[in-house]
Amino acid sequence: MKQTNSSRELAAEMIGREHDVAYIMACVAEADCCSIVGMSNIGKSTLLRSLALPEVRQEHLGPDPHKHVFVYVDFNLMLQMTEQGFYEVVLRSARDTLETGHADGELMAIMDQNYQTVISPDSQFTGPLAFEKSLDTVCRKVGVLVLLLDEFDEVLGEIEPRVFVRLRALKDKHGARLCCVTATGTPLVQIRRGRQAGEFCELFAAHTRHLAPLSETSARELIQDWVAQSGVEFTAGDTDVLLEWAGGHPVLLQVTCRFLARAKEEALFGPTGADHSRVRERLNSDANVRLECAKLWNDLNSNEQETLIALLGGEDVSATLDPLLEKGIVLVSAEGPRVFAGLFAGFARRQRLVRRGGPQGVRMDVEAGDIWVDGKLALTLTDLEYKLLLLLYGRLDKICGKYMIVESVWGESYIDEVDDARIEKLVSRLRHKIEPVPEEPRYLTTVRGRGYKLISPE
Repeated sequence: MKQTNSSRELAAEMIGREHDVAYIMACVAEADCCSIVGMSNIGKSTLLRSLALPEVRQEHLGPDPHKHVFVYVDFNLMLQMTEQGFYEVVLRSARDTLETGHADGELMAIMDQNYQTVISPDSQFTGPLAFEKSLDTVCRKVGVLVLLLDEFDEVLGEIEPRVFVRLRALKDKHGARLCCVTATGTPLVQIRRGRQAGEFCELFAAHTRHLAPLSETSARELIQDWVAQSGVEFTAGDTDVLLEWAGGHPVLLQVTCRFLARAKEEALFGPTGADHSRVRERLNSDANVRLECAKLWNDLNSNEQETLIALLGGEDVSATLDPLLEKGIVLVSAEGPRVFAGLFAGFARRQRLVRRGGPQGVRMDVEAGDIWVDGKLALTLTDLEYKLLLLLYGRLDKICGKYMIVESVWGESYIDEVDDARIEKLVSRLRHKIEPVPEEPRYLTTVRGRGYKLISPE
């Protein structure tokens, strides 16, 4: 079967997820509800969207896959976080799916009428009843309805619990003609407790699948696919460092691939080249990398964050490590437990300094964008000052030379335009905001003839 561009791209994004697809489809074949749990941007949404591909359905559901109607519901498109908002986005997604699949006119007329009732109900009862009638009709007319409920965390945690009572009742009523697949960052039972929501979560208790980072083999395959599509050339050493930096996280891998490719292009025009250490420094200060790492960090609860901080500090955390192992944040290697990606490990180490370093010294809360000096919030930094401090903070106690500073603060194209005096003025302005006595710097020191370094708070 010839793939469209969208299905081709989706298939590429599904590299390494074949076993996960097979697991979900086995649940769907038995009409068992299934829960997918994984860290931010690990591929949950891509996995759910892939289930609707005709070739995937045919491979796993046999010669008559059309009896299953997969309705992908993206709750990021929910207009309001209410019961009505839930019914609206589910019916909107179902109507779009059925219309694309050329459903008969009678079914579409019923769906349209019920949808209008949901968005403009006559009373508090007519909306929920119209929602139930729509799902009843679909289950009766098309065969098996599979609801793929993506970005489901906030929905489960916030809206009225009677919604989930209704979903559980619909599942009990239709049995093998209805099943749900959810995608969340946290197991359902941890998002919401209580009898009403608990009865709905029971549907998924026997079939919860945790998405781990891609294996090394799959990550290498993903890199090669990206290389083939973009036309760049990476050496074996390039691929090794990409895996070291990003691990098996698909989005971090793509960001680092683009970064390294751009560095190689810049090597044709400047003296710095695509040296891996310099690329890594630029990655540490990149907004996209910081945002991705902050998402991963915020997905952890406070106990998991403390365990990760303790692990990076060399403490024994064997008693509390299981949740991080389950989420794939920590992997077991021959040398012991380690953080799955070097970029995220660096981010977490900086959070460790913020939390555990004590009151003295300069600390950056990269997640919040705050700068603390001797336990007090520093003055707001300009963009250039922030970029310089971010570079220095990522290389605590290490010298940052002129080329590295210009490259990270101003950009590669300014290498020949920014002189020593301009760098000195920027350093001076930064010292006036982070040094107790700027004329006698204790933290941002000068290494004569070589550059500058930020002294560790310790």
